[in-house]
Amino acid sequence: MKDFVINETINSRFLTMETNIKSKSNSYYDSFLDLLEGTIKHILYEMNIDYDESRTCGYIVRDKNIETNLKAKLKIDEYTYDKLKDYIKKCNDHKHKKEKTLNIQSIINQLKIYFNLVNYYLSYIEKEKMDFDANYFNDIFGESERAHKALKIEITRLTEELKESYEQRKLSEADLARYALIIENKDFKLQTLDLENESLKKQIDILKDIKLNSMENKLNKTLNMLVNMKEYLIESRVATRIVAKMINGKDLTDDIIKEEKERIEGLISNGK
Repeated sequence: MKDFVINETINSRFLTMETNIKSKSNSYYDSFLDLLEGTIKHILYEMNIDYDESRTCGYIVRDKNIETNLKAKLKIDEYTYDKLKDYIKKCNDHKHKKEKTLNIQSIINQLKIYFNLVNYYLSYIEKEKMDFDANYFNDIFGESERAHKALKIEITRLTEELKESYEQRKLSEADLARYALIIENKDFKLQTLDLENESLKKQIDILKDIKLNSMENKLNKTLNMLVNMKEYLIESRVATRIVAKMINGKDLTDDIIKEEKERIEGLISNGK
């Protein structure tokens, strides 16, 4: 989300959370809690409100002194503050139970409360509020997963197209090795879906390069064959003309052969 700017650390945590939403990863719960904790501690620090740095955001928001100060200074409403405590608890429950399901509506509800908190703070420091766009998060939900499926389909298509050339060793030694390496690592898993997608994109680029090299090789062979056919055609037509001259009683000399060859080459070059 391009417009999200607080500080470098919080922005980085926000991007990590976005990545987990795109991947539909259960790690979203950890990243949301990290983001929320970093934001709350940043707000408390900037507002000169004392808090225990070693404590998590769940403990901090339940501290009565901190709750009183935040409500008084930020003018944060009761509903938003209660939801902060509620969502922190729910995220911790999800995280510890290692649940694999991730619901986009729950994400949107939690982020709406998070943006409410941020906007109360932005109003306090007299800065422009940030718009919360639920459609944006709905659109990116599972984005990396969808891209992963499309990239895997493309990998399969390209490897199948090159399979025969590989098996019949019609590729260069370098391309044979590159193709074999891709086949060997096709089921290799990386830490995140985004890293896997980047790896797949590189493999696709390599396969397209191999395919291009294969096409160039076939084209060169075709051109060589046409050149050879042209030479054969010239020789054939020259021989025919010379035989005709001999039948007509003309003497065969080197000059006549040269003259006929040059005349036939000219006609072929002009497409006749």
